Amino acid sequence: MKAFKPGVRMSVFVLILLPLLLALGNWQLQRGALKRDLETDYLQQLTQLPKDLQKLLFDSGAPVNGALPLAPFARVRLSGRYGEEMFFLDNQISDRQVGYWLFQTFIMTDGDKVLVNRGFVAASSQRNVLPVVTTPANQVTIIASVWPDLGLPPLLKQQDWASTWPKRIQRRELLRMAEAAQSWASELRLEPGQAGELQAAPFAEPLSDAKHRGYALTWFGLAVALVLGYIAFGLRRPVIDTATTD
Repeated sequence: MKAFKPGVRMSVFVLILLPLLLALGNWQLQRGALKRDLETDYLQQLTQLPKDLQKLLFDSGAPVNGALPLAPFARVRLSGRYGEEMFFLDNQISDRQVGYWLFQTFIMTDGDKVLVNRGFVAASSQRNVLPVVTTPANQVTIIASVWPDLGLPPLLKQQDWASTWPKRIQRRELLRMAEAAQSWASELRLEPGQAGELQAAPFAEPLSDAKHRGYALTWFGLAVALVLGYIAFGLRRPVIDTATTD
């Protein structure tokens, strides 16, 4: 019977990589479960009439230091005006056009700010130049849905943002965006036909967990392959006979 001697380096490599692969697979399963729950919430909220956001916030008494205390996909009505702070979320595609989702602050009549996703705007011919967007100057009343924060994969290094407005961003980091704009850390996605809407962001984003189950199987499959490769390497690794002398 062959001796199992994979070596220290290979053993350390497997001990580091295997937990990472298992964690990634488990993370995808958790995201799949979240999508199933959100699909149920989405279908329930479709039939609900929009509620006044300022009244909801007043009744809740929640301070402006995090996400809106509302259920995912809740439909809300708010009155006020658009602010000056804009975030252009890069690398979005609509009808085969590359562009941005425009997040802009909305200042309600009580002074609270929220982040409104006005929808898609095509990129300029020069990618280093942000598109010019017209904003309603008067007081308006809009209807939007509270879009859930589905989370983001971790980054090794945080993107640097410009110190001035508008800001081009690569990730929908709501907490960081809210801190920069002094607003609630939730995305209010404009419904079609509302004042300030560009090209409405999709309300039919796939909430199925099939993609996440597929990703989970991939990560778990890699973990199995790693273990099998480790065993095969340890059994086939040649043993040097140190007792042999010249």
